[in-house]
Amino acid sequence: MKEGDVVYNEYHNIRRYGIIEKKTIKDDGWGYCAVKWFNDEIYEDRMADRQKLTNKNWALEEYRVDMLLPIDLHKELSTLEDIRHELNTRGQGGN
Repeated sequence: MKEGDVVYNEYHNIRRYGIIEKKTIKDDGWGYCAVKWFNDEIYEDRMADRQKLTNKNWALEEYRVDMLLPIDLHKELSTLEDIRHELNTRGQGGN
């Protein structure tokens, strides 16, 4: 994984999509990434709710590389478009 890679993260069934902005190797030997997340309002709302309940900010600023999964953006978009096309062909919409 490197800067500029498109990744996703699953947090309690919230799928988050982003781009790695910076990767560093820490003293523990693991790579950690700062990620720019997109359309991340659900996660942000959940973190705000959790902070209200616990008086602690649980949101991460950096993610260990094993918390992130890379995405082939063009293949993923193409696959989703194929699914939408199939659903439209069946008359089911696919908004």
